[in-house]
Amino acid sequence: MNNYYTLMIIPEKEKGVKSFKIPALFFRSLAFFVVMLMLLLGILAYDYWKILQQVYENKHLGLENRQLKEQVQLFQMKMNALADDLKRINTFERKLRVITGLEESTGTTPLYNPLVPTEDGADPRQTNNSIQSLENELNFTDIEDRPEFINLKKAYDQKIATTLGLEKSYNITKQWSELARRSFGLSGDYARFDYQYARIKDVVSTLEQNIHHLDQHLLDKESYLSSTPTLLPAQGWITSYFGQRISPHSGKLKMHEGIDVGAPYGTSIIAPADGIITFSGEKAGFGKFVQVDHGFGIETIYAHNQSLHVRNGQKIKRGTLLAAVGNTGHSTGPHLHYEVRVNGIAVDPLYFILE
Repeated sequence: MNNYYTLMIIPEKEKGVKSFKIPALFFRSLAFFVVMLMLLLGILAYDYWKILQQVYENKHLGLENRQLKEQVQLFQMKMNALADDLKRINTFERKLRVITGLEESTGTTPLYNPLVPTEDGADPRQTNNSIQSLENELNFTDIEDRPEFINLKKAYDQKIATTLGLEKSYNITKQWSELARRSFGLSGDYARFDYQYARIKDVVSTLEQNIHHLDQHLLDKESYLSSTPTLLPAQGWITSYFGQRISPHSGKLKMHEGIDVGAPYGTSIIAPADGIITFSGEKAGFGKFVQVDHGFGIETIYAHNQSLHVRNGQKIKRGTLLAAVGNTGHSTGPHLHYEVRVNGIAVDPLYFILE
């Protein structure tokens, strides 16, 4: 076995050949280091390639995370809009309950009909608590402090930690990575969405039960409802509301016992409910005047008309033409003065109007 290798250097033109003896161990060691260097470079190249892949994946996940967060925010906006719609439905449903006598008005002036027991003997007042609870269920402010939300957020934190392989001490570990922090930041959005969805689902279920109850009640109250003035008698704009105001004639504070609906001359005035005409003619201060008895202690009054289209004792239906808007009597411009009286006491007509 050769222990040395001779390296000879032969000039092209000059004389004098130079030779060097190099130990064979040096060549073997050099070959070993070259192989190890190539292996190390290969490992580094592979790791670099994997890092590039991870960087690309992190960038992709970051974009996906941001898009997902935007989508969750969009869902929450839609959820809030749905909650607003449900609030309006709840208000409308409650107004129907007041009109039909299933619930008392919360105003200082009671409405026209006391509550009556349902067919199954239940007290309709018991529905007041559930109706009030709907408003509380749809209140999504400061939900971060509610136990249900906190429990949902903890559950999502644990789920995300399991997905990321950070089951242990993830409260500390999640602070080490920006991507992890973003992922855990979504847990609050998920919890908020789930919380709102659960509340809205409960509200929809309660509303469905209430409306079903109302539907059953209305089947027995068809004639009663047809005699309730639920329409605005004339198309126009409300220029003066029910309540205390300065009288345009005396200049003193005076109770305005109805609402004024401003409208052009000749605008049709229709009956808001079934009834019987108890007065149709001239009346001091009110000009051309119509009064309708709807039964159940309810009466309506229409004043300052230009012309009258009904007579005393005439039976009318909802939608019957009563008169035309005018400026007769003590009036400062063309409008309809509209009153609703319950057992002789003036109440706000807007309690009844469903439009």
